Amino acid sequence: MTAPSHVGPVSAAPTAVPAAPATPAPPSARNVPALLLALRRREFTGSVTVSSAPGGTIHLEHGLVSAVETPGAPTAETLLLKSRRVGEEEWASAETAVSVGRPADAPPAWGGDLGAALVAQGSIGAAELEAVCAAAAFDGAFALFLSPPGSWETAEAAPPARIALRPGIEPERLFEETARRTALLTRLWGPPGELARIRIRPAARADSGEPRIPVRYREILAASTGRRTARDLGFALGRGLFAVLLDLVRMDARHLLHREPAHRAPLAPSVAPRIPTSEPPPAATGPLPRRVRGRHGAGGSGGASGPGGSGGTGGLPTRSEGAAAGPDGPPNAHRAEHTARTGTTDQNEKSEKSAP
Repeated sequence: MTAPSHVGPVSAAPTAVPAAPATPAPPSARNVPALLLALRRREFTGSVTVSSAPGGTIHLEHGLVSAVETPGAPTAETLLLKSRRVGEEEWASAETAVSVGRPADAPPAWGGDLGAALVAQGSIGAAELEAVCAAAAFDGAFALFLSPPGSWETAEAAPPARIALRPGIEPERLFEETARRTALLTRLWGPPGELARIRIRPAARADSGEPRIPVRYREILAASTGRRTARDLGFALGRGLFAVLLDLVRMDARHLLHREPAHRAPLAPSVAPRIPTSEPPPAATGPLPRRVRGRHGAGGSGGASGPGGSGGTGGLPTRSEGAAAGPDGPPNAHRAEHTARTGTTDQNEKSEKSAP
Protein backbone atom coordinates (compact mmCIF):
# COMPACT_ATOMS: atom_id res chain seq x y z
CA MET A 1 0.00 0.00 0.00
CA THR A 2 1.61 3.33 -1.15
CA ALA A 3 1.63 6.35 1.06
CA PRO A 4 -0.60 9.23 -0.12
CA SER A 5 1.18 12.10 -1.81
CA HIS A 6 0.91 15.58 -0.33
CA VAL A 7 0.79 18.83 -2.31
CA GLY A 8 3.16 21.33 -0.76
CA PRO A 9 5.19 20.97 2.39
CA VAL A 10 3.97 18.81 5.22
CA SER A 11 2.67 20.86 8.10
CA ALA A 12 4.42 20.54 11.40
CA ALA A 13 1.20 20.50 13.40
CA PRO A 14 1.25 17.87 16.17
CA THR A 15 -0.72 14.73 15.61
CA ALA A 16 -3.91 14.61 17.69
CA VAL A 17 -3.76 11.96 20.42
CA PRO A 18 -6.97 9.90 20.56
CA ALA A 19 -8.87 10.35 23.79
CA ALA A 20 -8.94 7.44 26.18
CA PRO A 21 -12.23 5.60 26.22
CA ALA A 22 -14.48 6.58 29.07
CA THR A 23 -14.85 4.05 31.83
CA PRO A 24 -18.34 2.56 31.60
CA ALA A 25 -20.57 2.96 34.59
CA PRO A 26 -20.98 -0.08 36.85
CA PRO A 27 -23.87 -2.23 35.68
CA SER A 28 -27.09 -2.10 37.62
CA ALA A 29 -28.11 -5.43 39.14
CA ARG A 30 -30.76 -6.66 41.54
CA ASN A 31 -28.26 -8.57 43.72
CA VAL A 32 -24.58 -9.42 44.04
CA PRO A 33 -24.68 -12.64 41.94
CA ALA A 34 -26.28 -10.76 39.04
CA LEU A 35 -23.65 -8.03 39.44
CA LEU A 36 -20.79 -10.54 39.28
CA LEU A 37 -22.21 -12.07 36.13
CA ALA A 38 -22.43 -8.65 34.49
CA LEU A 39 -18.86 -7.84 35.53
CA ARG A 40 -17.70 -11.17 34.12
CA ARG A 41 -19.10 -10.25 30.72
CA ARG A 42 -17.18 -6.97 30.88
CA GLU A 43 -14.01 -8.75 32.10
CA PHE A 44 -13.91 -6.29 34.96
CA THR A 45 -10.77 -5.98 37.08
CA GLY A 46 -11.23 -4.40 40.49
CA SER A 47 -13.28 -5.08 43.60
CA VAL A 48 -16.87 -5.25 44.82
CA THR A 49 -17.34 -4.15 48.42
CA VAL A 50 -20.47 -5.59 50.03
CA SER A 51 -21.93 -3.69 52.98
CA SER A 52 -23.73 -6.11 55.26
CA ALA A 53 -23.09 -7.93 58.53
CA PRO A 54 -20.22 -8.71 58.38
CA GLY A 55 -19.79 -7.82 54.69
CA GLY A 56 -16.56 -8.11 52.75
CA THR A 57 -14.69 -7.49 49.51
CA ILE A 58 -14.78 -9.60 46.35
CA HIS A 59 -11.67 -9.22 44.19
CA LEU A 60 -12.02 -9.71 40.44
CA GLU A 61 -9.42 -10.09 37.69
CA HIS A 62 -10.83 -10.03 34.16
CA GLY A 63 -14.22 -10.93 35.61
CA LEU A 64 -12.96 -13.98 37.53
CA VAL A 65 -13.10 -14.09 41.33
CA SER A 66 -9.53 -14.14 42.62
CA ALA A 67 -10.24 -13.71 46.35
CA VAL A 68 -13.05 -13.03 48.83
CA GLU A 69 -12.06 -11.24 52.02
CA THR A 70 -14.62 -11.04 54.82
CA PRO A 71 -14.51 -10.97 58.63
CA GLY A 72 -16.93 -13.89 58.55
CA ALA A 73 -14.38 -16.44 57.31
CA PRO A 74 -10.59 -16.92 57.41
CA THR A 75 -8.66 -15.61 54.42
CA ALA A 76 -5.88 -17.48 52.63
CA GLU A 77 -3.34 -15.64 54.79
CA THR A 78 -5.05 -16.81 57.99
CA LEU A 79 -5.33 -20.38 56.73
CA LEU A 80 -1.62 -20.51 55.86
CA LEU A 81 -0.33 -18.91 59.06
CA LYS A 82 -2.70 -20.37 61.67
CA SER A 83 -2.35 -23.88 60.30
CA ARG A 84 1.44 -23.42 60.25
CA ARG A 85 1.68 -24.39 56.60
CA VAL A 86 3.83 -21.27 56.30
CA GLY A 87 5.90 -19.88 59.16
CA GLU A 88 5.79 -16.25 60.15
CA GLU A 89 9.45 -15.74 59.22
CA GLU A 90 8.87 -17.23 55.78
CA TRP A 91 5.84 -15.00 55.32
CA ALA A 92 7.78 -11.90 56.32
CA SER A 93 10.59 -12.85 53.93
CA ALA A 94 8.11 -13.15 51.05
CA GLU A 95 6.58 -9.78 51.90
CA THR A 96 10.03 -8.19 51.82
CA ALA A 97 10.80 -9.75 48.45
CA VAL A 98 7.55 -8.43 46.98
CA SER A 99 8.00 -4.90 48.32
CA VAL A 100 11.60 -4.67 47.07
CA GLY A 101 10.77 -6.00 43.61
CA ARG A 102 7.81 -3.69 43.03
CA PRO A 103 8.45 -1.15 40.27
CA ALA A 104 8.30 2.49 41.26
CA ASP A 105 5.81 3.31 38.50
CA ALA A 106 3.61 0.27 39.11
CA PRO A 107 -0.14 0.94 38.80
CA PRO A 108 -2.41 0.43 41.80
CA ALA A 109 -3.63 -2.89 40.39
CA TRP A 110 -0.12 -4.33 40.19
CA GLY A 111 -0.33 -7.84 41.57
CA GLY A 112 2.80 -7.98 43.67
CA ASP A 113 2.07 -11.73 43.79
CA LEU A 114 2.88 -12.68 47.34
CA GLY A 115 1.90 -16.24 46.53
CA ALA A 116 4.51 -16.46 43.77
CA ALA A 117 7.13 -15.23 46.24
CA LEU A 118 6.15 -17.94 48.73
CA VAL A 119 6.46 -20.59 46.04
CA ALA A 120 9.76 -19.18 44.74
CA GLN A 121 11.40 -19.34 48.15
CA GLY A 122 10.13 -22.89 48.74
CA SER A 123 7.73 -22.09 51.58
CA ILE A 124 4.82 -23.89 49.90
CA GLY A 125 4.15 -25.79 46.70
CA ALA A 126 2.25 -24.20 43.84
CA ALA A 127 -0.52 -26.83 43.88
CA GLU A 128 -1.04 -26.54 47.64
CA LEU A 129 -1.12 -22.75 47.46
CA GLU A 130 -3.74 -22.91 44.70
CA ALA A 131 -5.87 -25.27 46.80
CA VAL A 132 -5.69 -23.00 49.85
CA CYS A 133 -6.56 -19.87 47.85
CA ALA A 134 -9.51 -21.62 46.20
CA ALA A 135 -10.77 -22.91 49.55
CA ALA A 136 -10.58 -19.42 51.06
CA ALA A 137 -12.48 -17.90 48.13
CA PHE A 138 -15.28 -20.47 48.31
CA ASP A 139 -15.44 -20.12 52.08
CA GLY A 140 -15.63 -16.33 51.91
CA ALA A 141 -18.47 -16.48 49.39
CA PHE A 142 -20.33 -18.91 51.65
CA ALA A 143 -19.87 -16.58 54.63
CA LEU A 144 -21.23 -13.64 52.63
CA PHE A 145 -24.29 -15.71 51.76
CA LEU A 146 -25.02 -16.34 55.46
CA SER A 147 -25.17 -12.61 56.21
CA PRO A 148 -28.24 -10.51 55.36
CA PRO A 149 -28.02 -8.78 51.99
CA GLY A 150 -26.90 -5.18 51.81
CA SER A 151 -25.63 -2.61 49.37
CA TRP A 152 -22.48 -2.88 47.27
CA GLU A 153 -19.95 -0.68 45.53
CA THR A 154 -17.55 -1.40 42.68
CA ALA A 155 -14.07 0.10 42.34
CA GLU A 156 -11.66 -0.37 39.43
CA ALA A 157 -8.68 1.30 41.12
CA ALA A 158 -8.88 -0.84 44.26
CA PRO A 159 -5.69 -2.65 45.31
CA PRO A 160 -5.74 -6.41 44.72
CA ALA A 161 -5.76 -9.04 47.42
CA ARG A 162 -2.41 -9.69 49.08
CA ILE A 163 -2.58 -13.31 48.02
CA ALA A 164 -4.99 -14.39 45.31
CA LEU A 165 -5.99 -17.29 43.11
CA ARG A 166 -4.97 -16.94 39.50
CA PRO A 167 -6.52 -17.04 36.99
CA GLY A 168 -9.58 -17.11 39.28
CA ILE A 169 -12.98 -18.73 39.66
CA GLU A 170 -15.95 -18.34 37.37
CA PRO A 171 -18.86 -16.64 39.22
CA GLU A 172 -21.24 -19.47 38.22
CA ARG A 173 -18.92 -22.01 39.86
CA LEU A 174 -18.92 -19.91 43.02
CA PHE A 175 -22.72 -19.82 43.12
CA GLU A 176 -23.03 -23.56 42.56
CA GLU A 177 -20.63 -24.41 45.38
CA THR A 178 -22.34 -22.01 47.78
CA ALA A 179 -25.73 -23.58 47.00
CA ARG A 180 -24.31 -27.08 47.49
CA ARG A 181 -22.86 -26.23 50.89
CA THR A 182 -26.06 -24.55 52.02
CA ALA A 183 -28.20 -27.51 50.94
CA LEU A 184 -25.90 -30.01 52.68
CA LEU A 185 -25.91 -28.23 56.03
CA THR A 186 -29.65 -27.62 55.82
CA ARG A 187 -30.30 -31.31 55.25
CA LEU A 188 -27.98 -32.45 58.05
CA TRP A 189 -28.84 -29.85 60.70
CA GLY A 190 -31.02 -26.92 59.67
CA PRO A 191 -30.52 -23.29 58.59
CA PRO A 192 -26.74 -22.71 58.36
CA GLY A 193 -27.12 -19.13 59.58
CA GLU A 194 -28.48 -20.32 62.92
CA LEU A 195 -25.77 -22.97 63.22
CA ALA A 196 -23.08 -20.34 62.60
CA ARG A 197 -24.35 -18.26 65.55
CA ILE A 198 -24.28 -21.08 68.11
CA ARG A 199 -21.59 -20.92 70.80
CA ILE A 200 -20.43 -24.30 72.03
CA ARG A 201 -18.45 -25.98 74.75
CA PRO A 202 -17.50 -29.63 75.30
CA ALA A 203 -20.16 -31.95 76.66
CA ALA A 204 -19.65 -34.36 79.54
CA ARG A 205 -19.10 -37.25 77.14
CA ALA A 206 -16.24 -35.39 75.48
CA ASP A 207 -14.60 -34.72 78.85
CA SER A 208 -14.66 -38.42 79.70
CA GLY A 209 -11.70 -39.02 77.38
CA GLU A 210 -13.31 -41.23 74.77
CA PRO A 211 -10.42 -42.63 72.70
CA ARG A 212 -12.36 -42.85 69.43
CA ILE A 213 -12.72 -39.07 69.00
CA PRO A 214 -10.76 -37.94 65.89
CA VAL A 215 -7.89 -35.54 66.30
CA ARG A 216 -9.63 -32.70 64.48
CA TYR A 217 -12.61 -33.06 66.83
CA ARG A 218 -10.31 -32.91 69.83
CA GLU A 219 -8.78 -29.70 68.54
CA ILE A 220 -12.22 -28.14 68.21
CA LEU A 221 -13.19 -29.28 71.71
CA ALA A 222 -9.96 -27.86 73.14
CA ALA A 223 -10.67 -24.48 71.52
CA SER A 224 -14.35 -24.42 72.53
CA THR A 225 -14.83 -22.14 75.52
CA GLY A 226 -18.57 -21.54 75.42
CA ARG A 227 -17.98 -18.13 73.85
CA ARG A 228 -16.70 -19.09 70.41
CA THR A 229 -18.77 -19.64 67.31
CA ALA A 230 -17.77 -21.65 64.25
CA ARG A 231 -16.25 -18.52 62.76
CA ASP A 232 -14.13 -17.96 65.87
CA LEU A 233 -12.98 -21.58 65.84
CA GLY A 234 -12.01 -21.28 62.18
CA PHE A 235 -9.81 -18.27 62.84
CA ALA A 236 -8.26 -19.89 65.92
CA LEU A 237 -7.45 -23.20 64.23
CA GLY A 238 -6.77 -22.06 60.66
CA ARG A 239 -9.74 -23.92 59.18
CA GLY A 240 -12.50 -22.85 56.86
CA LEU A 241 -15.92 -21.86 58.14
CA PHE A 242 -17.75 -24.55 56.20
CA ALA A 243 -15.36 -27.27 57.35
CA VAL A 244 -15.86 -26.29 61.00
CA LEU A 245 -19.64 -26.17 60.60
CA LEU A 246 -19.65 -29.64 59.06
CA ASP A 247 -17.52 -30.98 61.93
CA LEU A 248 -19.86 -29.38 64.48
CA VAL A 249 -22.85 -31.12 62.92
CA ARG A 250 -21.13 -34.50 63.13
CA MET A 251 -19.89 -33.85 66.66
CA ASP A 252 -23.36 -32.81 67.75
CA ALA A 253 -24.71 -36.12 66.42
CA ARG A 254 -22.22 -37.90 68.70
CA HIS A 255 -23.30 -35.80 71.70
CA LEU A 256 -19.85 -34.25 72.10
CA LEU A 257 -21.07 -30.65 72.25
CA HIS A 258 -23.14 -28.51 74.54
CA ARG A 259 -24.86 -25.54 72.94
CA GLU A 260 -24.87 -22.25 74.74
CA PRO A 261 -27.88 -19.94 74.39
CA ALA A 262 -27.61 -17.55 71.47
CA HIS A 263 -28.52 -14.53 73.62
CA ARG A 264 -27.05 -14.63 77.10
CA ALA A 265 -28.26 -12.46 79.93
CA PRO A 266 -26.01 -9.56 80.92
CA LEU A 267 -23.64 -10.22 83.80
CA ALA A 268 -24.38 -6.93 85.57
CA PRO A 269 -27.43 -4.68 85.69
CA SER A 270 -27.50 -1.52 83.65
CA VAL A 271 -26.20 1.61 85.36
CA ALA A 272 -27.60 4.03 82.81
CA PRO A 273 -29.61 6.89 84.38
CA ARG A 274 -33.32 6.53 84.14
CA ILE A 275 -35.03 9.36 82.29
CA PRO A 276 -38.61 9.99 83.40
CA THR A 277 -41.15 10.09 80.64
CA SER A 278 -43.11 13.22 79.92
CA GLU A 279 -46.44 11.41 80.00
CA PRO A 280 -48.29 11.32 83.37
CA PRO A 281 -48.64 7.95 85.05
CA PRO A 282 -51.94 6.14 84.52
CA ALA A 283 -54.59 6.81 87.11
CA ALA A 284 -55.22 4.08 89.67
CA THR A 285 -58.45 2.23 89.03
CA GLY A 286 -58.62 0.44 92.36
CA PRO A 287 -58.51 -3.29 93.11
CA LEU A 288 -60.25 -5.71 90.83
CA PRO A 289 -63.46 -7.22 92.22
CA ARG A 290 -63.03 -10.70 93.55
CA ARG A 291 -65.45 -13.53 93.01
CA VAL A 292 -67.33 -14.85 96.00
CA ARG A 293 -67.91 -18.54 96.34
CA GLY A 294 -71.62 -18.98 95.68
CA ARG A 295 -74.09 -21.56 96.88
CA HIS A 296 -75.42 -24.29 94.65
CA GLY A 297 -78.65 -23.22 93.07
CA ALA A 298 -81.52 -25.21 91.81
CA GLY A 299 -79.95 -25.46 88.38
CA GLY A 300 -76.91 -27.25 89.78
CA SER A 301 -74.33 -24.76 88.47
CA GLY A 302 -72.72 -22.66 91.09
CA GLY A 303 -71.19 -19.23 90.62
CA ALA A 304 -71.61 -15.63 91.52
CA SER A 305 -74.84 -14.28 90.20
CA GLY A 306 -75.19 -10.69 89.34
CA PRO A 307 -75.97 -8.34 86.55
CA GLY A 308 -74.58 -9.88 83.42
CA GLY A 309 -72.80 -12.61 85.42
CA SER A 310 -72.74 -16.28 84.57
CA GLY A 311 -71.99 -19.29 86.69
CA GLY A 312 -69.94 -22.35 85.92
CA THR A 313 -66.59 -21.76 87.62
CA GLY A 314 -67.71 -22.42 91.14
CA GLY A 315 -65.80 -19.35 92.38
CA LEU A 316 -62.34 -20.74 91.38
CA PRO A 317 -59.94 -18.04 90.14
CA THR A 318 -59.09 -18.18 86.49
CA ARG A 319 -55.48 -18.21 85.22
CA SER A 320 -55.47 -14.46 84.71
CA GLU A 321 -56.98 -13.81 88.09
CA GLY A 322 -54.60 -16.18 89.84
CA ALA A 323 -51.53 -14.46 88.38
CA ALA A 324 -52.47 -11.04 89.71
CA ALA A 325 -52.08 -10.06 93.35
CA GLY A 326 -54.02 -7.42 95.21
CA PRO A 327 -52.62 -3.92 95.16
CA ASP A 328 -51.90 -3.94 98.89
CA GLY A 329 -51.10 -7.59 99.46
CA PRO A 330 -48.05 -9.73 98.74
CA PRO A 331 -47.81 -11.95 95.66
CA ASN A 332 -50.01 -15.06 95.71
CA ALA A 333 -52.06 -13.60 98.55
CA HIS A 334 -55.23 -14.65 96.71
CA ARG A 335 -54.13 -18.28 97.01
CA ALA A 336 -54.00 -18.11 100.81
CA GLU A 337 -57.38 -16.35 100.92
CA HIS A 338 -58.89 -18.97 98.61
CA THR A 339 -57.44 -21.78 100.76
CA ALA A 340 -58.88 -20.22 103.90
CA ARG A 341 -62.31 -19.91 102.28
CA THR A 342 -62.19 -23.49 101.02
CA GLY A 343 -61.13 -24.82 104.41
CA THR A 344 -63.98 -23.01 106.15
CA THR A 345 -66.53 -24.33 103.68
CA ASP A 346 -65.24 -27.89 104.03
CA GLN A 347 -65.49 -27.68 107.82
CA ASN A 348 -69.08 -26.42 107.58
CA GLU A 349 -69.99 -29.27 105.21
CA LYS A 350 -68.42 -31.85 107.61
CA SER A 351 -70.37 -30.38 110.55
CA GLU A 352 -73.64 -30.57 108.62
CA LYS A 353 -73.03 -34.22 107.68
CA SER A 354 -72.12 -35.23 111.26
CA ALA A 355 -75.17 -33.55 112.76
CA PRO A 356 -78.01 -35.99 113.77
